[in-house]
Amino acid sequence: MYEMLIAFFVARPGRLSALGRTLFQLSTMILLVGLCGRIATTGVSAIQGMAGVMPRHPSLAALYPSLPTWWVPESSLGFVACALTAVLGLTLVQMGKAIDGAIG
Repeated sequence: MYEMLIAFFVARPGRLSALGRTLFQLSTMILLVGLCGRIATTGVSAIQGMAGVMPRHPSLAALYPSLPTWWVPESSLGFVACALTAVLGLTLVQMGKAIDGAIG
């Protein structure tokens, strides 16, 4: 199985670079959406604090119950996972370029 994957990507290194670019762009987009969600939840907490209500940190699912927010990172673990995926994407792009340079 792994031999087939290695042969698939080594035969055309552009595939590996395309996979890396896709992973990087997708994880960057998810990180930006997570940052916007973090700003929204912090804003709601600040407004509740100014109103005299005991501020609590609501989740995005509580703020937007009709939207699917399961894919948006809300914790530091989710942000770290997305950042590691972005780094993996950049690494795959560099590996694809290196293989393409070595093959010719």
